[in-house]
Amino acid sequence: MGKYLDAIGSPADLKKLPVAELEPLAEEIRQFILRSVSRTGGHLASNLGAVELTLALHYVFDFQQDKLLWDVGHQCYTHKIITGRKAGFELLRHAGGISGFPNPAESEYDQFAVGHAGTSIATAIGMALGEQLKAPTGRRTEDGGGLAQSAVRNPQSAIATAPKIVAVVGDASIVNGVSFEGLNNLGLVKRQMLIVLNDNSMAIDVTVGAVAKYFSRVRLSHTYEDLRRTTRSVLEHLPGIGRSVEEALERIKKSIRMAMPPSQLFESLNVPYFGPVDGHDMESLIKIFRSLGQTDHPVLLHVYTKKGKGFNPADKGPTRFHSTGPFKINGDTTVDLPPAAPARCFTDAFGESLTALAEQDDRIVAITSAMCDGTGLVDFRKKFPERFYDVGIAESAAVDIAAGLAKTGMRPVVCIYSTFLQRSFDQIAQEVALQDLPVIFCVDRAGMVGPDGATHHGLMDIGYLRMLPNMVLTAPADAVEMRQALEFALGQTQPVVVRYPKDFVPPEDSAPGIVETPFELGKSVLVWRGHKSSLAIVCYGTVLTEALAAAEVLSSEKIAVDVINARFAAPIDGKIISLLSRGKKVITVEDHYLSCGFGSAVLEQAATSGHDLGLVRVLGAPRCFIGHDLRTAQLMEAGINADEIAQTAREMLADQYVRSGR
Repeated sequence: MGKYLDAIGSPADLKKLPVAELEPLAEEIRQFILRSVSRTGGHLASNLGAVELTLALHYVFDFQQDKLLWDVGHQCYTHKIITGRKAGFELLRHAGGISGFPNPAESEYDQFAVGHAGTSIATAIGMALGEQLKAPTGRRTEDGGGLAQSAVRNPQSAIATAPKIVAVVGDASIVNGVSFEGLNNLGLVKRQMLIVLNDNSMAIDVTVGAVAKYFSRVRLSHTYEDLRRTTRSVLEHLPGIGRSVEEALERIKKSIRMAMPPSQLFESLNVPYFGPVDGHDMESLIKIFRSLGQTDHPVLLHVYTKKGKGFNPADKGPTRFHSTGPFKINGDTTVDLPPAAPARCFTDAFGESLTALAEQDDRIVAITSAMCDGTGLVDFRKKFPERFYDVGIAESAAVDIAAGLAKTGMRPVVCIYSTFLQRSFDQIAQEVALQDLPVIFCVDRAGMVGPDGATHHGLMDIGYLRMLPNMVLTAPADAVEMRQALEFALGQTQPVVVRYPKDFVPPEDSAPGIVETPFELGKSVLVWRGHKSSLAIVCYGTVLTEALAAAEVLSSEKIAVDVINARFAAPIDGKIISLLSRGKKVITVEDHYLSCGFGSAVLEQAATSGHDLGLVRVLGAPRCFIGHDLRTAQLMEAGINADEIAQTAREMLADQYVRSGR
């Protein structure tokens, strides 16, 4: 690994190094991250940019006692490396290896399992308030026999020994509404709390919005010499013995005259602000952190870092290397490793279909939340820039903007990953479903997502969306159905959800009869008919391919079954329920939690109709958080595969079905 990195097993080892030796350590860590991610895939550009910042934080603070909270947790690789998890990078984001996000189950150095933006400031405030409530003026001794009097007599000593709290906000998550809600409540904190704004000018894609543009203009107005001058001034006037934060800030303002002081934004929120400073200057960062760690109320330090620093392809193309699969390093360039077989993914099929439909219908508007590339909208943006809106990491705003567009007669298509759409549930319910507006939700990364794991699985969307009146839920099984589902959705006057996974589309001839059958509201499609079958496998979405594979296996065993492509989870096709009235047994299959999913919808309707629920078996994900692994392995573990479907059919038809309790 390297002369310095080999000796680092914990932050205590880091603190043994002189400051001058942190630079070569940073370079070794950067190379270690590059080699690891090239083998396993992962979040590369953001981690290359956060190396020095992370080292400086660990050099100053003791995060066994102090608390480090990450926002957009994929910047945590250096943090994991120096907190004893180097070996886990051999299988980063794979079974048996470490998660790509902070995870308290892995280490005491991680406070929250976090993969969403906008969380660190508010959770840090909560932890700070908790420490306030345990402060000497109100805290009792361990034996419960009164206040810790020595601490009351010496409050400065209590402040010095109390845990420090540091929140790192990065990858443009400062523009998230929850971040601003947190800043608005920062006045509740009457103790130390440090917010480090890691400004690399990028989210997942190029950062957008008024706040992002403000930071961008501020960045452009600062030369490297400006940053050095600002850093010197901050160091000269840092709060210390006998000098308050307010006095230090006033001295800094008088000594620095910038064309666009970035402090204006935070001063308007009454947030003490220092910076911007160079986020790769470790010696200065260490001095600044030491001083700001001694303050007795919250402060914000604004640092500039370079996303993709030290690796030319990631430096020039940070979006491409935000989250990447394995790749081959070829000098100062990279070569993507080809997939086992050329194949389109559902995201590609969606982007192609929507772009083609937009050429015929000028009412179509696409909206996304910092995920243009990830949701397949790059070509749409190029062809229809006036009908494309990226609102940044602001999913709730995306939905409300879509509601406003729909109210004017447009056909807004909201393209957001399932895990992130959860954040806009209130807006979906109030501004879309309640108003019965024709907003189309294209829910990417539905179901199991593979290496990103528990924070990113899309296993809840059927449950929280199908409960809403007026909401139609549909799921295409292949690329042909993707186009048909979008055509159907555009023809409705109510909100429609189109759900699909992060996976390759199956061959177009895998399900006979699909191509000839357009989508009709609440209508399923029979795609496999067994001679005199007494059991039907009813699938929702892309798991249809597993059901068809199971049907082939059962057919070879002379076991006849039907396979039905449900297409809709709301409304449920009444013909599916009518199978039960004829004594036919039903297996439902879905890439979703068993709780509240498609199978639950079938059971609910069957129960309401007075049918025998013993005729139904539901296959789906168990009610637990599922770790990082390959998507295929996750589906197999959950029993959402051809083998499990076939075995369930055998048991039901042999009257050997015993409830597994799953």
